[in-house]
Amino acid sequence: MRKKAILFDFDGVVVKSMEQHFNAWQQAFAEEKINLRPEEFFILEGQGIRSIAGYLGQKKGMSKEQITKVMDRKVNYYNKFMTIEFYDHFPEMLNKLKKNNIPMGIVTGGTKSRVIKVVKEYFDNTFMCVITVDDVERGKPFPDSFLKGAQELGFNPKECLVIENAPLGIEGGLAAGMKVIAITTTLPEKVLSKAHIVVKDFRELEREIFKSLDISHN
Repeated sequence: MRKKAILFDFDGVVVKSMEQHFNAWQQAFAEEKINLRPEEFFILEGQGIRSIAGYLGQKKGMSKEQITKVMDRKVNYYNKFMTIEFYDHFPEMLNKLKKNNIPMGIVTGGTKSRVIKVVKEYFDNTFMCVITVDDVERGKPFPDSFLKGAQELGFNPKECLVIENAPLGIEGGLAAGMKVIAITTTLPEKVLSKAHIVVKDFRELEREIFKSLDISHN
């Protein structure tokens, strides 16, 4: 039987980074005397920095100049805050998938330069493709980045399994015709309910992935 491939989201799945992103955005907005609440930000995960800044800025009644300043500050603050952390059991799960020769890629709303830097340092020869916001005209929730990921891996979209932690990514994966498993790393289960399966941690995710791929789980 032909193997299936996996497309992972990056922030909030491959790396434990969403809190760092939120802190950077929050401080950037605070300099404009504007408060940013967690629920306003986390629901937007999967979009690129320009889309997030534009949406939040418009919602807060900011000028284009203010939005640009906030976006630039966010990048600077994130670079200060950034540490590379992984969720409990994620590295072990990834190693098991590698041992089973499962083709894997990343589909993210992050920028190419940031994501590639982390992948090269920590995941060399693990992911066969990295699709970022810089690689497509339309990011999540559109299916474009997922379809490009499937194409680069050499798989039909229906043969791909998507791992996501946010509604926009779930929507994009479903629109691409892929099975989607969501994990509650940053948002509650009720917000992720459109996914085929929702899991609470990476041990449960590992079991569901192996079940979906129809391979023995040791």
